[in-house]
Amino acid sequence: MVLRFFICVLPMLFASGDLAQAGAWPRDKGGAFLSGQARQNADTLDEAPVISVYGEYGLTDRWTIGGKLDYALASNDILQMKAFARWHLPNSDEPWQKAVSLAVEGTKDDPYVSPSFHLGRGIETAIGPGWLDIELTTTLSVLDAQMDYSAFAQIGVKPSQRLMTMVALDVTGIDADAQIDLIPSVAWEYKQGKHLQLEWTYALDGAVKHEVAAGIWLEF
Repeated sequence: MVLRFFICVLPMLFASGDLAQAGAWPRDKGGAFLSGQARQNADTLDEAPVISVYGEYGLTDRWTIGGKLDYALASNDILQMKAFARWHLPNSDEPWQKAVSLAVEGTKDDPYVSPSFHLGRGIETAIGPGWLDIELTTTLSVLDAQMDYSAFAQIGVKPSQRLMTMVALDVTGIDADAQIDLIPSVAWEYKQGKHLQLEWTYALDGAVKHEVAAGIWLEF
């Protein structure tokens, strides 16, 4: 079943996408990024996976817009939709890139707004150039004004021209509890502007989570 699914959705993955956003770095004016990802619970491989599509576009030198959609094949339901706009602060040759963004996301039955602050900088490592990306987010429910907080931090390194290795920590506070996920991933540039990506998500704390994902990134 899983094999048949991947054969069916592979063309769609080449045309659309998952979250691999530029974060604090502005997308070039007129430049676009699309990605597609199939995410599967590793403990229930007989179930159909979730498809995520993501895209962003460099509207100007400082404005990036985009959106995301998560769709569950098992239930034929849209799990989450997201539209955002991100403004990149002037750099002035500082090592840290900075940006702020505002997103409207969720579902029609549970919408919320999410302002975020982004930080990023390039780093040098013993195995190649890399980067640090940090995102701090507040989510506010439109229906009941409930407020939650989350933080995302990723370190990436390019040990070769075509290979990117990344590890991220995603922390979300829900009421008095916290969900902490560890997310290592790799991306291989098989052709100029096109990457194959593999990802694993494991919950360090909170609800049990053990997911694997495969996707494609397209830049043009």
